[in-house]
Amino acid sequence: YLFSGPSGCGKEGIAIAFSAGLNCERKPQGPCGECGSCKRFRTLQHEHLAFIVPLPGSASTVAGGKGQLKKDRENVGLFQAAIQEKATNPFFKIVFPKAKQILISSIRDLRKTLYLKSHIQGRKTVLIFDSHLLSIGQGAAGNALLKILEEPPNNTTLILVTDYKEQLLPTLSSRCQQVDFPPLDPEVMTLYLEKMGISSELVPIVTEISQGNMHRAYSLLDKSTEDILVMIKDMVVSIFTEDGSNWRQFINEYSQLALNDPQEFTFKFHLLQLWLRSAYRGKLGLSSNVSLVGLDEGSLSFVQKLREIDFLRIDTYLEEILTGMTRNLNTSIALTNLLIKLHREMNEGRLYG
Repeated sequence: YLFSGPSGCGKEGIAIAFSAGLNCERKPQGPCGECGSCKRFRTLQHEHLAFIVPLPGSASTVAGGKGQLKKDRENVGLFQAAIQEKATNPFFKIVFPKAKQILISSIRDLRKTLYLKSHIQGRKTVLIFDSHLLSIGQGAAGNALLKILEEPPNNTTLILVTDYKEQLLPTLSSRCQQVDFPPLDPEVMTLYLEKMGISSELVPIVTEISQGNMHRAYSLLDKSTEDILVMIKDMVVSIFTEDGSNWRQFINEYSQLALNDPQEFTFKFHLLQLWLRSAYRGKLGLSSNVSLVGLDEGSLSFVQKLREIDFLRIDTYLEEILTGMTRNLNTSIALTNLLIKLHREMNEGRLYG
């Protein structure tokens, strides 16, 4: 299977639930949540559950519910902690620092275990998260997985999960039954946040800014409205002020952020996108659909400083940065190119005078 859809829409959690259903002891009613198999799936400690995730180059493999990461004790601890968190929160994203690809060694080690006969009743399930990262570089990991798909082991289900199915090797996606997921419905997200105990004042703001992305929602929960506005203002000043020192500082700061905390990097660029889209709506004379007080005022003030600027093209430039974060891009060069493009757009839009 190939489960694809936008970030934070719940497709990883559904992949886990689907795997539990395949192994439920009370089929076809499963997953029942009560049998021995379902209880082990609930803790992600089932013998027939295997994970493949992007890893830093020093690690070798992730296999089995307990997450056996060879050659790297620190990553063993990180993965075990991540699995515990994932078991309690299906929207939790397993991310390793400096992990830019799925390693071919992970696929090779998986192959060694998949073809072994199991003495436990049920169906082996393999969940490959961020599966578009199989295609990084020469696509060695993807080609190794292709050999498994061409000669699939008996009684085994593989589920590739990705935000970017277009980046998968066509030879992989063509061999999968594809299931596309939409962003979370605002009402579903609202109910989920309320069950988490989030304040009634914050829930609508988080829901609207998140736009169906639960990962983005979690990034907002520990930030106040003032924090969000300051964050946006700092980015706008750094990017849209014609100041070489500001730009150098921005490139250095965000290159380090992309390396050390890619989720925070992505979150901030999504916020900038939201702000610019609000500005674009203001340019068209439309009201913003975001209830964050201060967002409209700042973006409308920005619009008043220019006579013409192509917001849609700028939005595309930002989207290229976000998409590039899923690959091995040189962030410093990418950000430099972004600023050059924005500088050209702003001069054409007469932002500077």
